[in-house]
Amino acid sequence: MARHATVMAMTAALGGCSFDVSDLASFLSDDFGSITDNVQDLDREGLDQVMTTLMLRFRSYLALREAIALESLPDESCMSEREDSGAAFFFVADVNCLFGDFSAAAEGFIAVSQRQVASDPVAVFKLELDYREVQVGDLRVSGSEKITETRGSDGAIVHVLDLIQDGTTFKYTFRAGLIDDDAPVIDYEIPGPDGDVLARITNPTSPGGFVSVFLTGLDGTLQCEVRDALWTPDRAPRGSCENGVVFGLP
Repeated sequence: MARHATVMAMTAALGGCSFDVSDLASFLSDDFGSITDNVQDLDREGLDQVMTTLMLRFRSYLALREAIALESLPDESCMSEREDSGAAFFFVADVNCLFGDFSAAAEGFIAVSQRQVASDPVAVFKLELDYREVQVGDLRVSGSEKITETRGSDGAIVHVLDLIQDGTTFKYTFRAGLIDDDAPVIDYEIPGPDGDVLARITNPTSPGGFVSVFLTGLDGTLQCEVRDALWTPDRAPRGSCENGVVFGLP
């Protein structure tokens, strides 16, 4: 799994600004979400529910970032309404200018706002994206995404989504980062049969795996493996968990 995309390219516009200590920093070691359900005894129906929601969020976001890479946005030749106060940086990106070609549709605009919100004890940057009737190829998206990135050891990137992508409404928060220097992890709060559980996605641990998933509930943690199989929003993910339950099979 490639390293998660960050705010990086636009931070240069903020120069040497100084900010006060803030509690806006977020770390992978911090608590995330609310755990109110058990996981050890999840049956096939329960795991189908959790994994279907998890993979819809995860794979849809991968498709969004594949179509609209964050590092592609700060192209001066495709900017309008540019404002740079030193403390904040704003512009509107023309999607057709950035991604248009003769083989795929590209239209709409993305308003981009970035500011540094803390510098001590670590730098914290906030990036806000407003997708305005955007289409890139087959992907369509409208709505907002807010990204808060904490720099430094154990720093996390927190995404808050409130958007409609390809006809599906997404309104949730997830957290991403690296552990052990290079292992990516992505955390979600996912509704289970009787409450919420924490789902952590990371690299697969077995041949034929797409991702490994660690589900944490009131009764501990359950490890599962999602297979690298054909997936669509209407097709349940397939895999198995260490409690012997197989999910996603007909």
